[in-house]
Amino acid sequence: MSKYPDLSDADEIIMEILWRDGEVSSAAIVKEVSATLGWSRQTVGTYLSRLMDKGLVGAKKVSERAYRYFPVVSKEAYAADKTGSFFTKYYGSLSHMVAGIAQTADISEKDLAELEALIKEIRTKEGK
Repeated sequence: MSKYPDLSDADEIIMEILWRDGEVSSAAIVKEVSATLGWSRQTVGTYLSRLMDKGLVGAKKVSERAYRYFPVVSKEAYAADKTGSFFTKYYGSLSHMVAGIAQTADISEKDLAELEALIKEIRTKEGK
């Protein structure tokens, strides 16, 4: 079971900005998304509030009416949580997931070499 809630497409857009920039004002987010997505200040504010309710975004007050928003969880931690939930839900184990992908995907020699190198690196770190 995942410990973080799923992100909607709109949530993901906001989170990507926060993950990239770290801490940012809602005005900066509006400036970035208004031209391409047509989002207003109110729309951005609504998404930020929802992300705060989900426990993914925090805010600190910088003046009477201004806040800066920041991600509470890193992109890496969020992705690792979602990946873990996915393979547990659909495959039951990491080895079954890799086997399932290997059977349906066109895996190149380069991909196999990268996987072998990653396995060796993990074993070295764990002293195995």
